[in-house]
Parts: sequence; structure tokens; C-alpha cells
Amino acid sequence: MNLMIKITSAVWLAFIVLSACEKSDNGIEAENLPDPINIELRTTAEKEILQSGQEFAFDFFANVFDEEANDEDKSFMVSPFSLSMALAMTWNGAAGETKTAMQETLKMDDWSDEEINGYYKMLKDALLKTDPSTKLSIANSIFTNKFVTIKPDFIQTNTNYYNATVKPVDFSDSKTVDVINQWVSDNTNGLIEEVLEKTDPMALMYLLNAIYFKGIWTSEFETKNTSKRAFMTENGTKRTVDMMSQTAQFNYTEDETMQVVQLPYGNQAFSMLVLLPKSGKKQTDVVAALQNNGYWEKNVASLREKEVELYLPKFKTKYSKKLNNVLTSMGMGIAFEPLKADFSRMSNVDALISLVQQDTYISTDESGTEAAAVTTVGVVTTSLPAEPQKVVFNADKPFLYVIQENSTGAILFMGAVKDI
Repeated sequence: MNLMIKITSAVWLAFIVLSACEKSDNGIEAENLPDPINIELRTTAEKEILQSGQEFAFDFFANVFDEEANDEDKSFMVSPFSLSMALAMTWNGAAGETKTAMQETLKMDDWSDEEINGYYKMLKDALLKTDPSTKLSIANSIFTNKFVTIKPDFIQTNTNYYNATVKPVDFSDSKTVDVINQWVSDNTNGLIEEVLEKTDPMALMYLLNAIYFKGIWTSEFETKNTSKRAFMTENGTKRTVDMMSQTAQFNYTEDETMQVVQLPYGNQAFSMLVLLPKSGKKQTDVVAALQNNGYWEKNVASLREKEVELYLPKFKTKYSKKLNNVLTSMGMGIAFEPLKADFSRMSNVDALISLVQQDTYISTDESGTEAAAVTTVGVVTTSLPAEPQKVVFNADKPFLYVIQENSTGAILFMGAVKDI
């Protein structure tokens, strides 16, 4: 009888929690925030990997967008950053065509393992320093089956580059799931309290990455300016929503497809960019444009400070998505196939990925944004400047948004608000 061992590799991204107050939670006065520390990309490889990461983000988002459009067509949010880091840690156990397919899907096949892992280490370390007014933590952990030998190089790579802590446990012990869930809760400030109902006694490992972020809007919305206004969905349904508003100086740009306004957090190291389709355009037009080479970079470069009369609805989105089909269509199908998948750098048993799933939550209000994302990778073994001018940005219809680190443009979240 074949031995079936389930490996679940999870990346937990609890992100963006903001509250209105005179001081940030670390005691820095809002008016005395230090300038953001720009993240310096040290090598040509790092610059190219970052750009490839952006291309992957838009490709991944577009594939999910298309699947959702053919399904219930509801609002959703994904985390390209969470998914890419989860798969990067996983491919440290992949080999041969499987490893190549995973890297090609993430558009990182032109670089060595050392360059890719070094990039994630650099980005992780730099993100923690860029805004001292913002709470940000990134943690990695690997819970391994204490009865099964895991290849030392796999553990060492994830320890060296991702600072992962490794803990051998007994997955047949019912208390082990409590240990894992407590680690998740501790490293997401309680935003995510449970990721597993139980552990599989035959599991090889659970690999987790947690990121937590807390800050405030640089320019907060006043509650008194929030009012009931209409929001029109693309299918013509009219909703009455809580519409926040303010008139202030924001970076702004537009073209024939969309308007873009940049809403910074804290000392402006991080921001949300809201992408609103122009009159006569739809979200599909924006998604298509984002996949054109150089389009996003051109728009970001054209952002200029203007006085913006801004209307943005308060919104919440809770979303869960199995990504097996998406990643297969993006070129990673071999990793899911019996007898073809190769994870021989992880252990001596034949293995394949059985599940990639992402669960996300976001809530945006006058104070800022609260969001969380969880990526789960399950593996089973088969044997084991223009002049300022006033513009109106009225998000009274479906729109997209991007949350990024500004000096590099590293994309952490992307979402589509279709209905409220």
C-alpha cells in the first residue's frame, strides 16, 4: 500500500491594520514622521527580479479575475507577494522540470537559487526598516514531522534566507494543531487565529510565513464627511454605500483607460493605488492594460501631485480561492502531476503539490485599511510634475486597487471591488 504523506506549506499574510489617532502605536508623532528609507536594489538581478515579480502579480491577478468573471463575479483580493514567497520557499525542495516550471510561472527562471533567495531575504529585511512609524513583522516557521528525515539542505536554505525557525513535532498528537495555530495568531497580532482544524498524522511538514502590518493613512478621512451615496455596479445594480470624501493633495494620473490616485500610509513608504475605469471603460479594460509590458511603470512614473476631490467607499471583502487551475494555466501544471512532479530536494519520497489556496480579507474605512491574506500550499507524496489642478476622483463604480512598497514598487496586494 502506497504511503500518503500530506505536506501543507502555508504563507500567512496578515496585512494593513490602521487606526485614527494622534500618535502611531510606536509613539511617533504623526507630524514628525521620518522620511521613508528607500530600498536600494543592489544588483542588476535584484532589479530584474523585482520587475518580474510585478509581471507575475498582474498575470496572476488577471487569471484570477477571468476565473471569477466566469463564476460568481464578486469582489475579491489576492496577494501576489504572499503567493510568490510561498512558492519560492517550496521550490527550494523542487528539482528538474518541476523547479523550472515553478520558476517560469513566477517569471524568475533567469536567475539562480542564490539570487532568488537572496532577493527575498533583501526585500524582507528592507521592508522592516523603510517606515519606522509603521508596525511590520515578517516571520517564517517550519513544523516538521519528527519521525521523518527532511533533507538538511532544504531546511538550511529556508533558515538562512527566510530566517525560518524549525520545530520537529508529532502530527499524530492532537495538541500539535494548537501549537501551529498559536504561532499563526502570535505572528498576525490575532487577526488570523486558526489555519488548521487538525494535523495529518502522516504530514511531512507545515511551512508558514506570516506578515503583519499596522499603520495609518497619511491623509485620513474625517468621519463627518462620510455620507450615503450611490455606487453603480457594472451590471447596472445601484447600491447605497458609505462614501468617504476629502479634498487634498494626492499623486494622480490618468489616461484613456483609467484614473489613478495614490493614497499613502504613514511616512509614505507604503500606499494604496486606486484604479478607476474611465467613462465607457470597465474593469476588464484596466486588467488588460495592466498586462501590457511597461504600462504600469509608465503610469506610476506619470503620477503628479494634484488637488484631488476624492470619493472612496468604505468596503470589506472576504475571499477564498483554490489556485490549482490558475497556476496550471500559468504553466506550473507539472507540479500537480503524479509521476512527473519532482520534489526530491525536499525528501526522498516522491511528492506533488495537491493544493494551493489563498484566503484574504480587507476592510477599508476613514482610518485606513485592515487586511489579511493566507496562502496554503499542500503537497502529498505518492510513495511517501504638472501644475497643480483640481480633479474629481469619484469611485462610485467598480474599481481596482494595488497596495505596494513605493520605492521599489513591490506589489503586496491587488483587489477588485465589484459590489459593496
